[in-house]
Amino acid sequence: MSTANYEVGGLQVKTFEAEVHRVFQTTGHSLKDVARYRAIPGNKTQFPILGTLKASKRVVGTPVIQDNQSAANVEIETERYSVASSTDIFLENEVNFDAKSEVQAAIVAAANRKMDQVVIDALEKKRVASPTYTNVVGVAVGGNNTSLNVAKIAEIVRLWDVLSVPESDRKLIMHANAYHKFTQETTVASGDYNTSKPLVSGQIPGYYGLDFKKIGTINNENGLTLASNIRYNYAVQKQSLGFVVNLEPKITVSYENTLGAHLITCFFSCGCGVIDELGIVSVQTYE
Repeated sequence: MSTANYEVGGLQVKTFEAEVHRVFQTTGHSLKDVARYRAIPGNKTQFPILGTLKASKRVVGTPVIQDNQSAANVEIETERYSVASSTDIFLENEVNFDAKSEVQAAIVAAANRKMDQVVIDALEKKRVASPTYTNVVGVAVGGNNTSLNVAKIAEIVRLWDVLSVPESDRKLIMHANAYHKFTQETTVASGDYNTSKPLVSGQIPGYYGLDFKKIGTINNENGLTLASNIRYNYAVQKQSLGFVVNLEPKITVSYENTLGAHLITCFFSCGCGVIDELGIVSVQTYE
C-alpha cells in the first residue's frame, strides 16, 4: 500500500486559487473492455476452453456419430490492492479548495492505472513465457526497424483470419509513439484513402477492423514494455483474455485522531489472464 501526506508546507502564501492544478497524469482504466469481464465472489475463477466439433453425414438407420470435444480450463486469480493518502485538517481552513476531493481524484486515478497495468502484465506474462505467443508481428514487417504501419495492421488481421478468430471485438493496445507514427502513413493521413481525417481531429478510433487503445506513460506503473528500442504492443480479441474482479474500487474517508488528518483509502481486488493465446498477437514497433 502506498501512503503519502498532502500538506501545504513549503508554499509561502496564505491563499490559493480555488481552481487547483493537478499534476498531469493518466487516469487509466481504459483497458477493462478489451477482456471478458467477470465479477466473482471468491479470489479464483475458471474460464472453460472447449474444442471444436465436426459435423458428419447422417445415414438413416445407423447410430449417430459422436464427436469427442476437448475441454480445458484456465484459472485466473485476483490480487488485493490499496492506495491511500491523508490530508491534514489544517488544509480545510488554510486553502479555499476541497483538499479531500482533490486527493480522492488522485487516488481513483492511481487505482485505475493499476487495473490497466494488471491487464498489460497478463499479456506480458505470456510473451516472456516458453512457449510464447504463436502470433507475432515482428519489428521488420513493412520495412527495416519500423513502427506501426499499415503492413503490420494487415498482418495482424491476416493471422487472425487464417485461424478463424471472430471478427468482432478486435482491439489493438498500442503505445502513443506507435499511434502517432501510424498517423504519418500516407494511406492513413490522406483523405483520398481515409475519411476520418486523423490529421484534423488527431483521432483514429480504429483501422482495418481493429479498435485502437492508445497507452502513453502510465504514471508509477511499467506500461507497455520497451526493450532495446523495441516496444511490445498487443492485438487482442476480447474472448481470448479474462479480467476478473472480486472487489470493485471502494473508497473510504475516515478521520485519524493520531494523524490529525483525513485518511482517504481505496481498496480493490482484480486479476487478468490469457484464455486463448491464439486470439492475441504480439506486435513489435521500433522506437
